[in-house]
Amino acid sequence: MTIGTNAYTTYDTVGMREDLIDMIGNIDPVSTWFQSNIGNTKASQRYHEWLLDSLAAPAANAQIEGDTLAGTAIVPPVRSANYCQILNKKFQITETEEITEKAGRSSEVAYQKVNKLKELANDIEYALILNTSAVSGGTGTARQLKGLTGWITSNNVTGTGTESQPLTETLFNDGLQKVWNEGGKPSNCIMGAFQKRKIDAFTSNTKNVNADENKLINHVAIYESPFGEVALRIHHIMQSDAPSKIFILGDMQLWKKAYLRKLKWKELPHASFSQFWAVEAELTLESRAEAGSGVIAELTTS
Repeated sequence: MTIGTNAYTTYDTVGMREDLIDMIGNIDPVSTWFQSNIGNTKASQRYHEWLLDSLAAPAANAQIEGDTLAGTAIVPPVRSANYCQILNKKFQITETEEITEKAGRSSEVAYQKVNKLKELANDIEYALILNTSAVSGGTGTARQLKGLTGWITSNNVTGTGTESQPLTETLFNDGLQKVWNEGGKPSNCIMGAFQKRKIDAFTSNTKNVNADENKLINHVAIYESPFGEVALRIHHIMQSDAPSKIFILGDMQLWKKAYLRKLKWKELPHASFSQFWAVEAELTLESRAEAGSGVIAELTTS
């Protein structure tokens, strides 16, 4: 078939409007489960300190009637500390760009502010989980807080090591027990997708079909361990940057984010007809009792 003689088609049209929907798609994840579920406190110096104390271990305690008492030596609390880290996001938008009509947003400044807050939240989560050591900083060096990776040292399970250890149910329970042995109450685990699927495949787990909804249930959100129920939290940052680890967390109030300066937007000076914005925060991570948590590390990732 052919089109009619001199038929005017869309291929001939001049000035046809573009077909651009008034929406912007963004699938990038915002994973901030850890910072959203730990405690909050305030820092007053860039080097933030706190005190840690512990109880004496249980022991036999039977006393003679009428015995003369003597004071028991008191072990004073010990200091612990972490440095406050500065994190920021910034952008600059020309006045012309801000005033022109755009698809998906009326204001480029407002749109970028939303995006930068999400990015900064992800960066804070990254630091709180993955930073390995505290850095004091200097005039040319940024300060850095120590995160979960650096704090957890008492309960570290690695199996064969060098990322050659497949996750097994026995190894998983070994990690939970180490935390429990130290007085912790393992209740949450954060991990990437690969390790979560390994747990889903544990032989003690049962895959059930929900007859009413005709659904195959093939995952485990709560693991019933000998040490209590443990919630399994899948985390994008763990999958992308620490896929060989599983963090075992007990009482979430044993971890606190301490802000020296809370999130704040500021329009910065500039020498052009543009808007230069930055959002910044300064904070650190308190570990009130790292032995209440643990890590299973050096696991295979494929």
